[in-house]
Amino acid sequence: MNLNETKQFDYKNVFIYPQYSEVTSRLDVDTSISLKDNLFDESCPVLRLGVPVISANMDTVTDGRMAIAMSRAGALGAIHRFMSIEQNILEFEMTKAEGCECFVSLGVNSDSQERAEALFFKAKARNFIIDIAHGHSKMMKDMIGWMRGRFGIYAYIMAGNVATPEGALDLFDWGADAVKVGIGPGAVCTTKNITGVTVPQWSAVAEVCSPKNRAKYKHILINNQKNNGNKIPVLVADGGIQEIGDIAKALGAGADLVMSGRLFAACREAPGPRINGKKVYRGMASIDAMLTIKDSSVLPTPEGISTVLDVSDESVAQVIGHIKGGLQSSMSYSNARNLVDFKATARFGVRG
Repeated sequence: MNLNETKQFDYKNVFIYPQYSEVTSRLDVDTSISLKDNLFDESCPVLRLGVPVISANMDTVTDGRMAIAMSRAGALGAIHRFMSIEQNILEFEMTKAEGCECFVSLGVNSDSQERAEALFFKAKARNFIIDIAHGHSKMMKDMIGWMRGRFGIYAYIMAGNVATPEGALDLFDWGADAVKVGIGPGAVCTTKNITGVTVPQWSAVAEVCSPKNRAKYKHILINNQKNNGNKIPVLVADGGIQEIGDIAKALGAGADLVMSGRLFAACREAPGPRINGKKVYRGMASIDAMLTIKDSSVLPTPEGISTVLDVSDESVAQVIGHIKGGLQSSMSYSNARNLVDFKATARFGVRG
């Protein structure tokens, strides 16, 4: 038996201490981030976001229409992959036609290479998420390796999910540019219940994104010829966000970007079924989701659930506006004028 006796915390278990601040207005606080800085390919521009948030690549959260709305609001969308390759291309091309940036998603299943080639060569997609429940695995290593061999430095790869520094280090070593952190924290993910495997999300983010571990990732990237020239490791806190303050807690703990499904699933632009005035929101390992893409006779044990949310009258732009305002206030309480400062100044306590 190997028991780690260090206490671990979810977002609900921690709080941010208020501190002396010289920020006189939250409007002076900058919530923007540059996601990538490609040193090899000058045709690949820096991707700047006004708010460091990405909508989850779930079929009830992000399609092309949602990705457009996220981009226009100053954030980012990740188009889900639970559709035909042809439809996937159409959703991406719709987004690009509007001049909006987004990510497209891949798995490690039988059609993943065909999907990647179609999106890269036909649709000219360059920003990819390789998204599987357990990213620290040979399947992920092989998929990243194949993509680097096929697309070289011209694909920006976000890979996950992991919940340990060792997992993140390996993903960067295999050729990822960004890593998603989070095993089982989402409201519609039951991995932690079915398997017993998880790390409480705030602690996972704080450890994986710590300055000590971030320096290790940067060293890997500087000396790694597999990635596309990015020298700055990007770490994404994925899942477990129940309220805007949780985004501040994730960023203060060290994340560069926060992915959420729950905050966007009820927006008027979000895809997915609506039943009696309610909006369906489901995990991609739920029975409902798996039935859309698999034969019911060969379904694995589900590790997600379906639920319904009250349909919101709010647009994505309104929700992103609330998030930005909340972040600006939170950062001002920590005397931080930008996200780099916030990582350095945020102080956390544990609820009794």
